Amino acid sequence: MAFINLLLDLVVLVLGLSVLGIGNRAPTHRAGTLLGNLKPAESRRTRSWKPVLVLVALLFLRPFLYRILSDVLGEIPSWNAIPASIPFRPDSFLRLLVFSWVSFLWTLIHFLCWVLLLSALSKACRDPANWTRFFEELAGPLARWPLPLSLLVPGLAAGLLWLVLRWPLRLMAIAPPPASTAALVEQSVLVGLGIWVSVRWLLGGLLLLRLINSYVYLGTHPFWDAVHQIGGVPLAPFRRLPLQFGKLDLSPLLATAAVFLAAAGLERGLVAAYFRVGP
Repeated sequence: MAFINLLLDLVVLVLGLSVLGIGNRAPTHRAGTLLGNLKPAESRRTRSWKPVLVLVALLFLRPFLYRILSDVLGEIPSWNAIPASIPFRPDSFLRLLVFSWVSFLWTLIHFLCWVLLLSALSKACRDPANWTRFFEELAGPLARWPLPLSLLVPGLAAGLLWLVLRWPLRLMAIAPPPASTAALVEQSVLVGLGIWVSVRWLLGGLLLLRLINSYVYLGTHPFWDAVHQIGGVPLAPFRRLPLQFGKLDLSPLLATAAVFLAAAGLERGLVAAYFRVGP
């Protein structure tokens, strides 16, 4: 059920970006190249209500699918916010509707977290202009903020969502009441830090794709150029280590292992701190 829910969240996210007109422009090519000298055709951005209607319909109709999947798979929808998890019993349409919206907002915060991190990494590339503009368009106004300040936004949004929703979830008999207001604030801080645990999948996938692209020719698509450039930024600390044996470079594998070990350590620490604070 978690995988199906993630796919639906991504569909809703893509529809939302389409409605806002975000990410419609592809990265530009370097000047002096054939593609770079070509002037892109102007296109008018038309407004359509169809994506909006589909987006809202998906969010309101998903609870019926959750109910069916819960009966078939024997699973309960859960909001997995590291370091905590809140299950939503499928015996109430209202509870499942709340889960539908909370799940989408949580995916949106993760998307923002990944985009801001990619934007920060792209600025450190040898040719940052192309992909920096692309990720800045995705990040919107946050791209113009100072980097340390913009990277605080996903954690603040995640913590604020937890802080705001805990009492309504308590009134709906979905989550237990917090021990105190101070404990709730501490939980919100931990949840805000936990949002960054998910970047292990982004960095790990980026490093492994870069490793594959280094030894297997996959064409000249700009995507692979971005993978090679952006993926090289987190490898910089490992370049000083003797990890090259002939044409074999083990630094991407070591970097991937380091990322997952650090994320696992952070997750364990957050879970331990959460249980000390209380439910």
